[in-house]
Amino acid sequence: MNFFRTVFAAGFRPFFTSCALYAVALMTGWIGVFTFGWRVAGSQPVNWHAHEMIHGVVAAAIAGFLLTAVPKWTGTRTVDGAGLVTLWLLWVAGRIGFWAADTGDGSLTGRFAEGVDLLFLPALAFAVAWPILKTDNRRNLLIVLVLAALFASNLMQGFMPVAQKANILALDLVLLLMVVIGGRIGPAFTRNWLAGKGLNAEAVQVHPWLDRLTLALVVLLALASLLALPPKIVGTIALAAALANLARLVEWQGWRAWRDPLVWVLHLGYAWIVIALLLRGMAGHTFALPWNAWIHALGVGAMGTLILGVMSRATLGHTGHELRLPAGGWLMFGLMTVAAVARTGNAIGWFDHNMSLTLAGLAWIAAFALFGLLFFPKLMRPRTDGRPG
Repeated sequence: MNFFRTVFAAGFRPFFTSCALYAVALMTGWIGVFTFGWRVAGSQPVNWHAHEMIHGVVAAAIAGFLLTAVPKWTGTRTVDGAGLVTLWLLWVAGRIGFWAADTGDGSLTGRFAEGVDLLFLPALAFAVAWPILKTDNRRNLLIVLVLAALFASNLMQGFMPVAQKANILALDLVLLLMVVIGGRIGPAFTRNWLAGKGLNAEAVQVHPWLDRLTLALVVLLALASLLALPPKIVGTIALAAALANLARLVEWQGWRAWRDPLVWVLHLGYAWIVIALLLRGMAGHTFALPWNAWIHALGVGAMGTLILGVMSRATLGHTGHELRLPAGGWLMFGLMTVAAVARTGNAIGWFDHNMSLTLAGLAWIAAFALFGLLFFPKLMRPRTDGRPG
């Protein structure tokens, strides 16, 4: 009973644990599909893989972060106990459904599995929206809107003619979340680290006009892609968004915190956003670059790196530990970088297809397995300082 109370005392505990476990399980299953012909992915394996990456792995990371951060932002009580268990079980039920049923064959079983999976995001959105609305915390309403749009993309994904468009929309929405959240924690944590070391924290710059421009360009990119505007228009918007995000990244001065992997990993993950947008923009203007290369730069490079970085820092901070990465923890970020380079390079055509796909998958698995080795004991035990959460 005490173990149960500990695990469900705060959202980051069950969802960060589940995110890492599912990241390993999903990639293992995907390697089995394209290497050994496993049938776990049903009749639409690529669609299955894309859906479970976003609505399985990434959704768990988003839930763990928001259920922990929103109470801090609003000064309200965290979701815990039975409410948290319910949320977590909805997420688990969706994952079981997508492994047990073929959601691509139009069968009643597949539709039922999709219906169960659709319950999670509205429940999460409600859990996040309630404290935000209760405290009139309008600054964070955008996050609720993004969760609602993610639900819409999940609903669209169940209809095969628009499934690919739905998956791209989901990627764009997660990109928007990373730009919003990264724009808060990246410069703030860098400035705090520099100040703590007695260095020039004022070197870290944040410009509201640049933040607004960047967000506007990312939203415009998502809309242009959703409306299937000509590739050159989408590509031009992507290039503009890449330059705006690059300007933000440079102003945050991440290289000044090179001695702390918990800080520089946030800048590394954000750099992959810039790379993904550059690849997307270039692909819109030339057929020499495959269109899907940006998807892997974003999905593996940016999402994978930022998920590991944020989960590591949040776990340490919210379990009462010193904000210092355990020995060897930097290897997680190195492995994810290998996975991102291998998978993106494979999509561009730089590397041997089978070898680079296998390397990317194994490096992804190893990165999340290492997170589990280092952080599961902390996630499963009470805070070291005796405080709740």
